[in-house]
Amino acid sequence: MPDIVVVGGGPAGSTSATLLAGSHDVTVVEDHERSGVPLQCTGLISPEVLELSGVRPTIFNEFSVLRAHFPDGRTFSVDCGEVKAILIDRSELDLLLSEKAMDAGAEYLTSERCRSCDIGRDGVKISLSSGKVLESRAVVGADGHSSVVRGAIGCEPPRMTIRGIQLDVRHECDDQDTIDVWMGSDVAPGFFGWTIPYGDRVRVGLCTEWKYGAPNEYLPALLRKAGLDGCDVLAKSCGKIPLGLQDRTYSDRTLLIGDAACQVKPVSGGGLYPIFKSAPCLAHVLDDALERDDLSASRLSEYQRLWRREVGRELKNGFRLRRIYNNLRDDELNRIGSKVDRDSVRKAMSSASIDHPSSMVLGLMRNIPLALGLMPTILKGVMR
Repeated sequence: MPDIVVVGGGPAGSTSATLLAGSHDVTVVEDHERSGVPLQCTGLISPEVLELSGVRPTIFNEFSVLRAHFPDGRTFSVDCGEVKAILIDRSELDLLLSEKAMDAGAEYLTSERCRSCDIGRDGVKISLSSGKVLESRAVVGADGHSSVVRGAIGCEPPRMTIRGIQLDVRHECDDQDTIDVWMGSDVAPGFFGWTIPYGDRVRVGLCTEWKYGAPNEYLPALLRKAGLDGCDVLAKSCGKIPLGLQDRTYSDRTLLIGDAACQVKPVSGGGLYPIFKSAPCLAHVLDDALERDDLSASRLSEYQRLWRREVGRELKNGFRLRRIYNNLRDDELNRIGSKVDRDSVRKAMSSASIDHPSSMVLGLMRNIPLALGLMPTILKGVMR
């Protein structure tokens, strides 16, 4: 019987398994044939996140310029003067992380889906799609936005879920160092769209809040605005992203991480930075609990305190900003666009990190003239 079953072989599960396998018998359950397939992420990360990953996937492109497109057609560009984001082969990242976990001693069961998770007084039973039942002392739920493990411990569903769609199309952009972000109810209600060039291709996609319908309904408008309609489609992917701080990410013999724990930046939808910051907290707490043979919820609750100390403020503030943004109409977004079009804002944004987007926004509000100009519009988003 393994000490730990990790449900999910994505970055959250593989990173946790790597950190735990040196001291414990770890089995990872992955529902696909291999980690990283199908692709369900843009693959845009910061150089810091690449370092935190501890692996070296292929880098497709590097970016130093952000260009925002407001609903009325106004554009706002920020040249950071240095690389702030990189586009990686995300499927390769997942595969490399799983290989790293196996090198550390973790066993992978692939093409196996977790059907149910029974947490008992004396252990955990994981029922798999093949009919096999795994027993362990503890379970790590790294099984994504629709986590079976999260449901087994009675946690509430995510406070907000967004849906996304993404294409790789054949097109060579002139501005290879520029990421474009598109806003407006016609292209991405409740979130934003993006176009990310790499060589003779562009990764174009968008997310929408659930209540606005399927994201593919808005894709034609985004492709048209970005000048990409009619381009050959080389790849297509879609997925869901849970947002909002989870009230509880632990229970008896159980810890949650990644999308299962809603550890996702609400402003950008990125989850790798929170994962790489939270996984060491999980490993520390679970390792100690196993050594003490105390896997009670009381003992494991230390995990939530530790990971929230690392990324909790960003996730909490980011969700507040997400709520405000989603409540703004197009004309109000346009008004914000006219107010932020100033050098002081560009200077502040050029030094910001994509891993802390809410901190950057809140920092801008320390600019008194800017804050006074934006306050009436922001209050509308708060009050709705």
